[in-house]
Amino acid sequence: MSQTTLKMHQTSMGQYLRDPENIPTPTGLDKRRASIYSELVFNNIESQLASGFPVIHSILSPEDWQAIVREFLRDYRAQTPYFTKLSAEFVSFIANKTPAINEHDFLLELAHYERVELDLYMMDEVHERTSITEDALLTAPLHLASTTQLLAYAYPVHKISPNNLPSEAPEQATYLLLFQDHEQEVRFFEIQPLAYRLIEKLSETESSNGLSLLSEIAAEMNLSVNDIFLQQGKQLLSQLNALNIFVTCTAKTN
Repeated sequence: MSQTTLKMHQTSMGQYLRDPENIPTPTGLDKRRASIYSELVFNNIESQLASGFPVIHSILSPEDWQAIVREFLRDYRAQTPYFTKLSAEFVSFIANKTPAINEHDFLLELAHYERVELDLYMMDEVHERTSITEDALLTAPLHLASTTQLLAYAYPVHKISPNNLPSEAPEQATYLLLFQDHEQEVRFFEIQPLAYRLIEKLSETESSNGLSLLSEIAAEMNLSVNDIFLQQGKQLLSQLNALNIFVTCTAKTN
């Protein structure tokens, strides 16, 4: 078989596997055997996506779920061949697809949230974590663990379930802190805007101390750095410190 013929055969086979309902069976292949291959491809991808996006899988009807997976396989052109990157490709697909008439407005945010949760779970990094003493919370250098993710959404994606489907975005945005705990389990907390901004500023620098961060935030909000503000800020730092998201050294990959 010439290279040209082989390429044509591979192309026709790929087109068939993506869309067996509309693309004819490649020349020379038994239709029944070809359909087995197409089912295997679809089922493998469907299973991978169902495990990576369990909430989306649970809130869509079986017909809608099968349709969105079929559309992903048929129309989307992935940028990587690795199955471990499939979740990121699926989020990109949802971000760029034409929404279906009955598709939820929060679907993209929910997909992104589930993808981040999965990515954090898959991370295998070791940190030397530390609990900073209360007296040092304002002065000690703070480093944020790389297994920490800060998220902001229009919808409360962490509360979405088959029995809780928001029809519209609430007035208040949802701010979430996701991180690996010391047992490498992914945990999340809903946080207030002040906590979000503090962690956001910390993530933008290699290290800083609590007093500097609070002073910068106070300047942004046109507030004075008085005893009440510092007391509230220190209480916030104490709550974050209790979550053990600060590190004392650079992460090392196993």
